[in-house]
Amino acid sequence: MLSEDQIKKIVSANESLQIQLADANAMLISRKEEIDFLSAELSESTALRSKLDGQLAQIDSMQNQLGEKKQAAKGAEEREFELHQELTGMALLNKQYSELMQDYAYLQSQFKDILAQFTILQQRNAQLEQAAGSIGELQSRLDNSLLERDVLKERVNQLETQKMLKGI
Repeated sequence: MLSEDQIKKIVSANESLQIQLADANAMLISRKEEIDFLSAELSESTALRSKLDGQLAQIDSMQNQLGEKKQAAKGAEEREFELHQELTGMALLNKQYSELMQDYAYLQSQFKDILAQFTILQQRNAQLEQAAGSIGELQSRLDNSLLERDVLKERVNQLETQKMLKGI
């Protein structure tokens, strides 16, 4: 069988191997603890990643909402600008309307004055027409009188001529 020396070597080798096995087992336990720690870290990391993805989705949603609110604010700002322009236009139209009303009142006053003057002119025209009628009538009488005078002169001349002829 084996000699004592060989047994000592085998026992020594066995002890050495048991030490190595204990070291390997300790290393294995250490590695297993490391793997467990890393697995726990990976789980936490995965949970954090999931949480971060959820938060990123919320941030994207908030950014979309912010973009929509910006668009709405821009639209409201544009509408406010348009309303301001409309109000400015309305104020200008109101001013023009007031000026037109003043002009209208002034023109009405002038119209009434002109109408009064026109009435006076119509009355004067009627008086002038009456005077023209009277003048025409007087002119006609004058013409008739002149015609009668001329006729009478001619008769007088004829009578004088006859008288002279009788006297000769």
